[in-house]
Amino acid sequence: MTPIRLEIFSDYTCPWCYVGWARLEKALGRLPSDISVEVEWRPFEIHPEVPQEGMPVEELGYPADVWAHMQESLRANAGAEGLEVGNRPKVSNTHRALLAGAWAQAEQSGAFPTFHERLFVGYFAEGRDLGDPAVVDDLAASAGIDVEAMRMAIDRGAWASTLADTTADARAMGITGAPTFVFDRRFATSGAQPVDVLLRAFEAAGEVSTPRPPA
Repeated sequence: MTPIRLEIFSDYTCPWCYVGWARLEKALGRLPSDISVEVEWRPFEIHPEVPQEGMPVEELGYPADVWAHMQESLRANAGAEGLEVGNRPKVSNTHRALLAGAWAQAEQSGAFPTFHERLFVGYFAEGRDLGDPAVVDDLAASAGIDVEAMRMAIDRGAWASTLADTTADARAMGITGAPTFVFDRRFATSGAQPVDVLLRAFEAAGEVSTPRPPA
């Protein structure tokens, strides 16, 4: 069977991307052996307006009671997946972190899953500022990434078009939020869907991609 191509439009400061990542990992681990998947994480900047130094969470514009309810829901859903959610005093600018993740996925794929996890955990569990290049470099080093090669590639601007290309693809497909899971460019599901929903989506994608025998 042709591998299923799964693209996930995601940002490292998106809380439901954090939960969705964990649920996807569980779903992939439960797939039947005859279903193979090629996963591509697409860097989708949900708050490009955030300055380099970040901004207080209060400036996102949510009323205090709404924000408290959102955090309670996030901690409950994250906790169910074995994830920690700590105090995040500000929203980080994720431009460089997303470029670093995209570079690692393409150039150091073996270390990418660990780096991907470290970026999520670094922000949500440890409250680290992903807008600080030194933080991104430190998280990369902890995942076994060649930090100097990563830094040089990003600073040369070689990956500058990655976010724009993803934004253009999202716009063309009608994607407005994250996470969004796109299966073979045939159908999509958005939000941190439960594992069973993702498994049914994989099953549907597998049926579509498997040629039917002649009648």
